[in-house]
Amino acid sequence: MIRFKCIYCGQRILAPDDGVDKKGKCPKCNHLVVVPWTTKGRPAISPNKEPIPERPKPSVPEWDKDTHQMTPKQADVLIELCKESFGFLIPTYDELSLFLMSVTMIVFYLANSRMRNQIDTFFVKAAEINAWMLFAPLVLFLATICLCIYHVFTTREKTMFEKRVMMCFAVLTNLVTGTIAAVYTLTNAVASDWLLVFPIWNIINGVLILLMVSLGIIDEECISDRDATLVQIILGLVAVLIIFVFCNYVFKLYWAITFSICIIYTTSFDRALQNVFPGLANRPDD
Repeated sequence: MIRFKCIYCGQRILAPDDGVDKKGKCPKCNHLVVVPWTTKGRPAISPNKEPIPERPKPSVPEWDKDTHQMTPKQADVLIELCKESFGFLIPTYDELSLFLMSVTMIVFYLANSRMRNQIDTFFVKAAEINAWMLFAPLVLFLATICLCIYHVFTTREKTMFEKRVMMCFAVLTNLVTGTIAAVYTLTNAVASDWLLVFPIWNIINGVLILLMVSLGIIDEECISDRDATLVQIILGLVAVLIIFVFCNYVFKLYWAITFSICIIYTTSFDRALQNVFPGLANRPDD
């Protein structure tokens, strides 16, 4: 058997010896992965304990000397190399993280008057200058929130178009709120303020996301089809609400900073919780 790890979630996977270079879905995150020739740091393990000769790693494609551009095939190879080497940096979103992100947006708009007033003021000014084109993204944004909430309660597989829309929603939400939190904190915090950790992290994360989006590393494949369980939904909601109450009412942090903390939980800590307690990720009928 060949033993390797999923480049997206780190799940350990076993594949038969004749499965080299074949594609299949990770049993945990449901991403499409390719069975490698070797495991990281050592040859793939076979039943007779004779290692399969290590295949040379594909080199980074060179530029075409005439057009100074890569062919589509060369670009695909380069993207796959980046995914294999830096897979741990690529954000992945499942139904639960997208659902919690959507619920967090709704809770903030209803419970945080400062955020609500800033959004309302922005669209009032847009209406005054007849910038109606700004309302189309708002309608699409609200529709995507409804789509994320719908999918967490159904087992229907997402279409490729829905995955693209959800990917844009997740990336833009992280970038916009992260930028607002960074600007506010860097403007109002002192050098010794511990809150500087969040804008610095947001800036680094935003730069990495923009770079990966521009290179095509982040795409609709980063949206997992894995269904969320009822236990996951309840625990996730409770955790997000507790974080919101403490940050918003106890510590009285700026809304963008509080939102960034909640988003970090929904995209990082919740996945870590599933890794520690893998039983939470299994539906009763799996």
